Order: sequence, then C-alpha cells, then structure tokens
Amino acid sequence: MVSFNTHDPERQETVSRRTVLFGGGVGLLFAGIAGRLYQLQISDHQKYLDLAQENQFNRRVLTPLRGEIVDRFGAPLASNRKNFRILLIPEQARDVDAALDKISRITPVSDEKRARIMREIRRRGAFTPIQVADNLSWEEFSKINFQLPHLGGVLPDVGETRDYPFGEDSAFVIGYVGAVTENDLSSQETDEQRLLLRQPGFKVGREGLERTYESELRGAAGAMNVKINAHGRVIEELEDSAVPPSQGRTLALTIDAELQAHAMKVLAEPAEGIEPPVQSAAAVVMDVVTGDVLVLASTPAFNPNDFNVGIDPGLWRDLNQSPYKPLLNKPLSGVYPPGSTFKLISAIAAQRAGVRPSQTAYCPGRMWYGNRYFHCWKRGGHGTVDMKGSLKHSCDVYYYEIAKTLDIDLLAETARDFGLGQTYELGISGQQKGVVPDRDWKRQYFAGNPENQTWFQGETLSCIIGQGYVTSTPLQLAVMSSRIATGRAVRPRLVRAVGDIIPPAPEAPLLDVDHNHLKVVREGMNAVTNEYGTAARSRIEDPEWQMAGKTGTSQVYQITAEDRARGLAEPEDLPWARRDHALFVSYMPYENPRYACAVVVEHGIGGSRMAGPKAREIMKAVAEKDPASKQALDPRSLARAPGPREG
Repeated sequence: MVSFNTHDPERQETVSRRTVLFGGGVGLLFAGIAGRLYQLQISDHQKYLDLAQENQFNRRVLTPLRGEIVDRFGAPLASNRKNFRILLIPEQARDVDAALDKISRITPVSDEKRARIMREIRRRGAFTPIQVADNLSWEEFSKINFQLPHLGGVLPDVGETRDYPFGEDSAFVIGYVGAVTENDLSSQETDEQRLLLRQPGFKVGREGLERTYESELRGAAGAMNVKINAHGRVIEELEDSAVPPSQGRTLALTIDAELQAHAMKVLAEPAEGIEPPVQSAAAVVMDVVTGDVLVLASTPAFNPNDFNVGIDPGLWRDLNQSPYKPLLNKPLSGVYPPGSTFKLISAIAAQRAGVRPSQTAYCPGRMWYGNRYFHCWKRGGHGTVDMKGSLKHSCDVYYYEIAKTLDIDLLAETARDFGLGQTYELGISGQQKGVVPDRDWKRQYFAGNPENQTWFQGETLSCIIGQGYVTSTPLQLAVMSSRIATGRAVRPRLVRAVGDIIPPAPEAPLLDVDHNHLKVVREGMNAVTNEYGTAARSRIEDPEWQMAGKTGTSQVYQITAEDRARGLAEPEDLPWARRDHALFVSYMPYENPRYACAVVVEHGIGGSRMAGPKAREIMKAVAEKDPASKQALDPRSLARAPGPREG
C-alpha cells in the first residue's frame, strides 16, 4: 500500500503555483469579458444603437405619378388610372412555383411570364416585391383578395398605370411607355434613379413624346420609413417620416384632340367602290401664323394602351406584317414623291428664273425630249395654258417646257426655302428629310459610280413635276403650304408648354421671295378649287372659308402594254401596292390665311379623287371650330395630383 505525505513542502509549492496561474488566467478572462461588455454597452453604445435602428427601420421608395400630356384645350391625351395588380414577396411565399400555380387559377400566368418573374427574383432578391400581374379586372382583383389567407407572400396592390383615352387617334403624337430594361438602368446617373426604376411595374417612355420628355414626365420619387422585423418583413409604415413624391410635369401640346379624332375618322373612310377597305393615309393641319400643329394623323394606327399592358405577340406580329404599316408615323416618316403639289415650287422657281406668268405653252398631251416622250397626265392635252392655268389644270407639259432650261440648283434652293428637304424639332424621333436633288446631291449619292454623277437636263423634267428623285413628307408639304400662304418661314411646333414654362410662339421671319411670285401661285391654288380646276369637288362653299389647294398624283408603277393586254388598263385595276399615291395641299381662308393642310393617301390613285375630298372634310371641321380663335389652356391652371403611396 502506497501512502502520500501531505506535508511534503515541494509538492505544496507546485500546487500553489498552479493555483495562482489558473486563478490569474480566470481573472484575466473575466477582466476581458468585463472590458468588452463595457465597450459594447457604454463606449460604443451610440454606434450599436444606430445600427440597431437601421436594422429596425427601412427606407421605402414612393413612386411619383407620371406627368399628364394634354391637348391645347386641356383634354387629356395621356393620363394615369388605377391599376389593380398582384405583387409577390418571394421570401414570404416560400414556394414561389406553388404560389404562381395558385394565382394562375384566377388570372393566367404564362410560361414566359413565369420565367420573367424568376429572373426578377434572382436579380432583385427574395425580400423585394415582384409584380406578377397587372391591369386586373375588378372581378379578378376581388378573387385574389378573397383567397389571400391561402396565398402566402401574395400582396394585392392598387397602383397607377398609364392611360391613353384617345387610343389610336393620338398614338403617333404621344407614343407609349414600356417596362424598364437593363439598358434603362445602366443609363441612369445615380443610385436613387436606378432604385426608382426598379420599383414593381415602373414604366418609362418608349416612343414619341413619352420618350423624348421622359425626364420631365417621370417626376421625383418620395420616400417613407417602414418598420421591419428580423426577417425583413414590414410590420409598420411610419407615415410621419414620409417625403411625398412629386408628380412629373404636364406637357401641353398644340394638338386639338377633337380635330385629331375627326381627321383620323376621315382618313380611315374607304372610297366607295374601291378596294381595299383599309386606308393607309396621313394628314397634317397647321396654324400658319403660329406654326402650331393642330392635327398629326396617320392611319391605320396602333393602340398605345396595348403596349402599356404588355402587347400580345400575335398582335405585335400583325402590326409588323401589315402592308398598311400601322407602326409607321406617316406624317413624319412616310416619304413620297410630292407629284403635282411640287408644281407650286416649280412655278416660283420659274419666276425666279425670269419666266413671266403670262408666258404660255401649248400642251398636246406629250412632249418629245432627248430620246423619248414625256407625257402629260391628260392624254388629249390641255391646249394653250399660262402659269395660272398650268396650276389650275395641273398641266405637265407646261413645266416640261420650263424644265428644258431651268437650273436644277435653283429649283432645289426654292424647294428648301419653302420647307422641303429638312426636319423640324417636334420631339418625335424618326423624322425623315426626304430628297431635294441638286448637282451636289447627285455627286454624293453616286459617289461610288462617277459616270452617273453628272446631272442631265432630262432629269429636271421629271423633278419639276414632283417625280424622279424628289421625295417629301406630309409634314413638309404642310409647311410648304403655310409658307406659300404667308410668305413667312413658318416652322411647326407640337409642344406649347412643359410644366410652368410657356414660351411664346416666335414670329416667323419673312421669306426672301418676291410677293408677286407668291401672288401668282396663290391665284393658281384658288383656281384649283374655286374656279373649276382639278379639285372643284373639294371646294368649301362658305365664302368666309374659301380653300385654295393643289392636287397631286405621284406615280408608283407605270402601266405597260402587257398590262393593258391583260385588262389592267386603269389604276384601280392594279394591285393596291402598285397604284399611284394621292396628295392634296391647301390653305384657308384664301384672302386671309390661317390654316394649312396636307393629305397623302397611299395608293389612293388620284389627288382630286381621294386626297382632296378628305382634306375638304378635315378643313370644314377646322373652319367650324376655328381653334385659333379660342383661348388655349394655361397649363399652370392644372392641379397637380400627389403621387401614389408606394410602387
């Protein structure tokens, strides 16, 4: 048996040393803990208090209402309406696929939409609300709310969305809005702007004025503190901390919505007995004093509301494939040979070149030049005509005779003086310049083919009657009519005011043109409609609103002997796409001009037959309303609505 001596001094010393070391270590440990507690609770108290409050409260973006777009009298062309929609918070839904399945029993959730939602969740995170569906009917919205106890993570929401009350009638003026893309996000300058664009269902301008004036229409975001729990869920909204959003600025236009709708209706009406039933046409009406564009109509058109709610792929395909080009803004982007409407320019250029208005030419129906005949539209000819008569009867041979010696550069300079070959700042993209040919233009156009760069006088014979290389847009033809009517360099404008900024309409400077030259052309235009000229059927009977005009027919396809042998002897016998374009330009009243109009009907066969009567119906409505005599809206009188609470 082994025994231990408890009184061994050496052993007691070892135990005492270990006890001291252990006790010291424990003491240091507790001292460290006490120091750390002191640091956390006393020294760094304010720091961690701030962090805790940041975790408890979150700052939510309040989306602003988009600014309205109104016509000259305040009628809304683009406004905002209630939008019943469904948001989904993925973290609360747990099983997103199951939640989408339940929602799809009430409102369809396509595979494409489902894939888009999944992408949004990956991009934005599980705590950010994702829009699942919008523009729900009241019935659908009610069903969602009724089923809400069984729809974890689903949040019914009443937001705001864009509304276009005039639909197709204002499509090419207003444009439309669409969903935010990655390019939109990357183009923003600040994080705050990007955060606003990331709000569920937020839309930005895609076309037209909606796009050009995006920054003015968007408004400024607001913000509000919300109380959240440890899982990031909102448990309380602190409205006292809210900074309300500011609605975007109002855009006041020169357009008269009533006249615009009437013009669209007139353009769409088919001619009796002529197929097809759809009319592809354009019309522009301007105030010749201020330059205000009262009508900018294009048919057929699309409904911008379809783009706002998400356009159906089938509809999008039909719009793109239609031969009537419903997506083309024809007044600004449609380019057509001006046909005989260009003779107004040719008559002014001829006088500038020294041709006297009394000078006559004999028209037998055709003229030989070079190695071929140049035909007049009237096969039997017009006989002897002077300058006024050449406009009244639209005689081609008269201008062929002038073109034999007329300098093409002078003709081009005159065309540009009266508004052709240029674009105008209206706030709508895609505007075309058309072609006003001269020697420099041909050298540049055929830069890769030097042998074709020389201008031949025979080409002037085609250009002088608005054919050949010459092309123009309906807007340019309206500007041309305005300048002929006033003798001033009238420029069109579409936006009267942006918010409270209302610049006055600038006075157009006088053109450098002999007044007597314009007098002859105006008399010729008056004879066209009021002295049994080519547009006698388009005459306006009211003597106070007599309309002066000029018809035009631009050739698209030349009927051949083979066509005639097959029975295709008349323009209406041809397929629609091969028929001539119909044009008409005008202004009124003749004695004291106030309004100008240009109408183009694609493949409408003849200006006197199709375009002139439509212009007459449009201008009669303009005369009846006489918008220039009425006080336009002061945009500052419009009340600004507060923004919605949350996007």
